[in-house]
Amino acid sequence: MRGSLAMLLVTSSSALAEPRPGRLVLDGGEVDADVVVETSFDKQHIADPVSIAPDLWWGVLPQLTIGVIHSDASVDQIQAAATLCVRHSDLFCGKTYRGSGVDIRWSALEGDFAIAPRVRLEVRDLDPWLPAVTLGALARWTHGRFAITSDPYLRLGLANQARGNRAALFVPVWLSDQISYRVELAVHTGFDSELAVIRDGYHIPIALLARVKVTAHFDAGIEGGFSTLIGPQNDSSFRALLVTLGWRHY
Repeated sequence: MRGSLAMLLVTSSSALAEPRPGRLVLDGGEVDADVVVETSFDKQHIADPVSIAPDLWWGVLPQLTIGVIHSDASVDQIQAAATLCVRHSDLFCGKTYRGSGVDIRWSALEGDFAIAPRVRLEVRDLDPWLPAVTLGALARWTHGRFAITSDPYLRLGLANQARGNRAALFVPVWLSDQISYRVELAVHTGFDSELAVIRDGYHIPIALLARVKVTAHFDAGIEGGFSTLIGPQNDSSFRALLVTLGWRHY
């Protein structure tokens, strides 16, 4: 993203946001809500498309969190075309409502090394109909102010596999630094590929992000980077900027 990466100020993603140290799920009755504005930052397509995506998680039980998700950030992807598209693009955001999902996460291990197995049920698009299920686990290792977080998952298409819903593997990784009580900075990278072309069709994204805790209940953020920077079919022109406003009720 060249000089634009220097403009990064703040972000909140579902993988980085943590209610309390050592936990990757919400306590019973807690609520975590995000509104994510996603836009293209390609050289030829600045702010084309633009989408506004709401995400909401609720602590159903002390060890179980359920969410309703719409954003690309909620599935750890650096993209610019979530539901709801407010500025359309024929390639990425051709219709207003593209799909949504349910995110189910439960706590298996807490502490400096925490694990939360995770299942998502998604409708990736309505036309063609692209339902999918993801199986994986959110994990975080913390050492002082530094943390390594990953959310590896296998996505299995439930219909229309030949129309863009094939099985795929995602291994996102965040390297983060909690530089103060209010500010967290991170690098977002990883690996993703459809299984059928994993040897010659994988992608390695990279983005810079940060998060600022504005008040006890509000935070705000921005993430910017490349969805396919490295790989056999890399394309540095695919750039996205994700701005997040979050409300937490703990």
